[in-house]
Amino acid sequence: MRFAALLPGQLSEKAGMGEELARSFPYVESWFGDVAERTGVDVPAVFFGEGRPDLHDDLPAQVGVFAVSVAVLDVLAREHGLEPAACAGYSLGTYAAFVGAGVLDRRAALDVLVEAERLLREQAPAGAMGFVIGLPEAEVASELARFTRDPHEVTIGNVNAAQQVVLTGRRESVLGVLDRLAPRALRAELLPLGWPMHSPALVPVTDGLSAFVDRHVRLIWPGRGALYAPMLGGEVKSEGEARRVLGTQISHPSRWSDVLTAMAAAGESRFAEVGPGDVLSKMHRWTLRRSRADALEEPAGISRFASDPGVPSESRRAGSLVREETT
Repeated sequence: MRFAALLPGQLSEKAGMGEELARSFPYVESWFGDVAERTGVDVPAVFFGEGRPDLHDDLPAQVGVFAVSVAVLDVLAREHGLEPAACAGYSLGTYAAFVGAGVLDRRAALDVLVEAERLLREQAPAGAMGFVIGLPEAEVASELARFTRDPHEVTIGNVNAAQQVVLTGRRESVLGVLDRLAPRALRAELLPLGWPMHSPALVPVTDGLSAFVDRHVRLIWPGRGALYAPMLGGEVKSEGEARRVLGTQISHPSRWSDVLTAMAAAGESRFAEVGPGDVLSKMHRWTLRRSRADALEEPAGISRFASDPGVPSESRRAGSLVREETT
């Protein structure tokens, strides 16, 4: 089965995520134990059942979504012999995408994620993000130009679909532009984030993260599958580009719709959201209406996806994801 994996980021976390996977597969439970030892985030304690009140805090949310996404990759590989032909991660889902594409060991990716969170917490300016649905990017950009020419104040941080963009910057400026756009938009609302992700205001953070990547991270290039990056709006073509994406993507605009279009142009026609939630599956429908996207989180859904006979079989390479990461 050939498929492209879409890896979610922060705000996809939720109570109960990963619980059925851990109950069904001992190696998932073991992986969550490794995550706790490396990060201090106990996935079962934070997310299982009704979840703890702090499950949406930055570190547990980011680590939890990463851990569950990698667990789904493991189940696809171990139980069904499937691995993605291509991967793309939405914002902080980039780290899991590097793992899925075989470009980075999962533990190294987890170290980068934790370092990014530390640098954001210690160095990032306070900020905000807000989404606008129902207006084209050009109209939002025109309103931004009338409001300010300084991208550190407010800029477009994410282009999710033809008529869905995300603003990022100083809270007051984001709110000001949202107020101007709200009468014309279907929705214009603030997101529950306290940092200006995908803003040039985070360049000091990504300078530090890039130095960490250069000093401590060994990439595997080329990987098993194609790697796509919203920062580039397309495929990552070299190890140098991969390093640049890993170190700097959170201070660059994210063009998610361009990534989906590029993946489809390269021949991908079956997509799966690998991890908690279905946000990326919905975005996929807004951009690629002629292909299919499945949200994979629970064992039953993963099994249904793996047994679907209507998909080609050239990406079935039994267990290689697991073998490469355990040697």
